[in-house]
Amino acid sequence: MGNLERQYISSGTLDDLPRILEFAESIFEEAGVDPEAHFGLQLAIEEACANVLEHAYAGDSGEFTLSIAVSGRDMYVTLTDRGRPFDPNSVAPPALDVPLEDRRVGGLGLHLMRELMDEVSFSFTAQGNVLRMIKRDVVHGSSDA
Repeated sequence: MGNLERQYISSGTLDDLPRILEFAESIFEEAGVDPEAHFGLQLAIEEACANVLEHAYAGDSGEFTLSIAVSGRDMYVTLTDRGRPFDPNSVAPPALDVPLEDRRVGGLGLHLMRELMDEVSFSFTAQGNVLRMIKRDVVHGSSDA
């Protein structure tokens, strides 16, 4: 597969998450993403979108754009919103060695994104907040090849 790029503009409600995941899955199929990578990619995208909905807009709806691009064997995921800026350094790493019932709520989504993707970066501009995630070497050719 060469290059591919698609965008999904979300209405910014949790009800939109199933459509977002269907959108992502259709791109995985079209691009020939390794089927073993689908779950991790879906989970990273779902966590990223849920974080935008929960934190950027403080629980209110707010539109955001999800872009998924494939270049060569790599996948690039970008979320852009116009909500409150987010400082990823303000989130303490989750205490994974503490029993589940004793852990504080939150922080796992960012941890999962960082574990599942090869690169995760945040930037904040006048146009909004941008989350970029890259997963390398997951595209293995067209699914109908």
